[in-house]
Amino acid sequence: MRTNRRIFIALIAIVWCSLSPFSSARAAEDSRVLYDSYLSSYKSYQGAVGRNAPDAEVKKLLSGFNQARSAYERAVGTGATAPSQDDWSMNEVVAQPSMDSVGSAGLGQPASAVPASAASPKMPAALASILKDLWGENGRKVADKGIRNLERFISTNPTSSFVARAKYEMAKAYEFLKDDSVTSLKILKEISVDQRAGHLVDVAKQRIKYIEASRQYNQWKVNLGIARDTMENSYAKYRNTSFLAFPVKLFRWSSYAGKLLDFNDTQNKFEEFEITFEAAAAPFVPPVDIGFDLFQTAYDKNDENSDVRLVYDNNNAWYVRWKLLSEAKSSIDLQYFIVDEDVFGMALSGLLLRKAREGVKIRFMMDARGTKGFTRKMMGQDFMQELATFPNVEVKTFNPLNTNLATMLFDIRLIMASNHDKIIVIDDEYAVIGGRNISSHYFSNPIDLPIAYRDCDVVIKNPAVAHELDQAFMEEFMPLKQYEIGKGHIESVVKEMETAANAMESYMSGGVLYKPVKSDKKMLKALSVYNKELAAYKYLVKFDRFDTMEGAHEAPVKIIDKNSLFGPRDDVTDQIVRFIDGSRKEIIIQNPYVVLTERAEAALKRAARRGVRIIIHTNSPFSTDSLATQAMFYTDWKRILKEIPTSEIYVYYGQRKLHAKNFVFDGKIGIVGTYNMDYISEDVNSEVVAAVKSNEFGKELRDEIMSDVAQSKQYKIEVEADGSVKSVFGPDDLPGKRMWLMKLLSKLTFLKKAI
Repeated sequence: MRTNRRIFIALIAIVWCSLSPFSSARAAEDSRVLYDSYLSSYKSYQGAVGRNAPDAEVKKLLSGFNQARSAYERAVGTGATAPSQDDWSMNEVVAQPSMDSVGSAGLGQPASAVPASAASPKMPAALASILKDLWGENGRKVADKGIRNLERFISTNPTSSFVARAKYEMAKAYEFLKDDSVTSLKILKEISVDQRAGHLVDVAKQRIKYIEASRQYNQWKVNLGIARDTMENSYAKYRNTSFLAFPVKLFRWSSYAGKLLDFNDTQNKFEEFEITFEAAAAPFVPPVDIGFDLFQTAYDKNDENSDVRLVYDNNNAWYVRWKLLSEAKSSIDLQYFIVDEDVFGMALSGLLLRKAREGVKIRFMMDARGTKGFTRKMMGQDFMQELATFPNVEVKTFNPLNTNLATMLFDIRLIMASNHDKIIVIDDEYAVIGGRNISSHYFSNPIDLPIAYRDCDVVIKNPAVAHELDQAFMEEFMPLKQYEIGKGHIESVVKEMETAANAMESYMSGGVLYKPVKSDKKMLKALSVYNKELAAYKYLVKFDRFDTMEGAHEAPVKIIDKNSLFGPRDDVTDQIVRFIDGSRKEIIIQNPYVVLTERAEAALKRAARRGVRIIIHTNSPFSTDSLATQAMFYTDWKRILKEIPTSEIYVYYGQRKLHAKNFVFDGKIGIVGTYNMDYISEDVNSEVVAAVKSNEFGKELRDEIMSDVAQSKQYKIEVEADGSVKSVFGPDDLPGKRMWLMKLLSKLTFLKKAI
């Protein structure tokens, strides 16, 4: 008995020590020391390799690097994060910059960030207070006040060594907060010739070049838009010409093909410039929370807080959709990449049919490839025919197969382009956005369906945000290249749709299988299929107790949109790159398909050079549903860990497949949406995401991702003395069913941009 008591007391002591602030502080301090040692050892090793040091020295440094990396990885496994950098308003990047050219932008890039205190005396308290207010949450909204305070500091302290710093911050304020690059340039030019400005002379010169390159960047976008409009006008003439005038149509096709090639050439040159520009602009990108505030959405200026709920649970994700659609009073806009013909897809169509009869305005767009069961256009069979016959309903498909056959030889991506958005907007008030399609795999509890996807949505309550998302929907819904679905020639499927909706509603409200009072053979046949499917979902029975906004956060939300292949907008990629460049501590990427593009990889390498911890959570060959993307990742993963040394890769390895597409930047910005980390999302498909600025939301999203990481395996490498990389644990240790095919595909790297 006494022994048991001693054990009990010892356990309490251990728990108390592990939870005490002294223990936490000590662990955090240890993590920082290990992190510094890890980065230092890597730089020493790289330096030795670069100067062709003796083999003995290289091997010794390599051994030290591998030991430091292992020690750091063990530490971060406890949840410790990389040390934070200094606050942007107090410690700007002020190191002497390198004047090496970076190509067409003509910009040098400042050296690694150092605290201002290392390069100059302590900042006066008055100036520190002004900058804290200026770059604070409220100060950024009233920039004129902060600028006046800086002017007052300059006029009352003319001999201070910090006058140049005050002017530099004023130039930043004009550029970022007033969108006035002319005044910003004027101030920077004053600093660049001021002998008293010290190191800020070179920093000002660098910022001048950056602003001038920004103008080049904007002009590139204008030129690209002109080339796009020219191509689109030529395409419209070709499409509108009858085959009865075949010679004219052939001539216009050749003209369109030429304009298409011109556009592709302009686009390729712009992308080359863009990578160079982003590298040079990175040192001047503000922290992520400021970057969020500065980003102007495509449609409205929205500074209001929203109610926003994170939804990882599959059953809850379905309840959200069903409840919002059921309670819709005036309008429903939906957009989905995949709609399956299972009980979920059929129940959704039945519910929409019910709302159509109630007079609710409905606009429904599906992707022709992802919903081929519902939209058999080429066969003249449209499964949504009944819904499309209502005057208050429009149903359209995106990118039917025959749209771009005429020009596919010039760019195969033309027939690959998809509408990858997943959008619901209800009554101009509620919005749902995330990675889920309409299928049992996305809405089933994994206990009921072990191969169910791990995915994520956000549901947002705010008319302004709903309007932003609706505008993103309309940009893809309205163009000529979408085709309306008319009345088909197959037998009516009204009873199947109604039966599916009734069966779903009955079962969700307590697990009761639907038994209609009246029925016919067709209805009974469909019902038996639906009830059998529903009976397998033991956990899909709590709809009656569901509260749509339970656990919601109050936070600013912005919709960030990207058009499909030829559309002018690519705000998603642009903004993700800026968030990566603005991150100071940690970047978390949860994504099922990781095929890093040149832009993404370059941005992550820049983050690694700043010492930012990078966590990537994705699929393994065992869990993936895309052999092709996994094959490309198989080729890249070791190089990623070597060339992005602060990165960590974790992978799912069980029956569940990851499908969530999420980001967390410095714990302050959470992004949930449809965007994959691959070329198809960056270059081809339409995509849309919701960005949320909230420490609380960021923590919840991070916690969910890290809970997945805890159930995953970590890929690890060792770097050999000759610089080659050896796998310690990787994809070969988690083989899938068709590993031989994946390895074969991994050799076809020329396909990377089409996967």
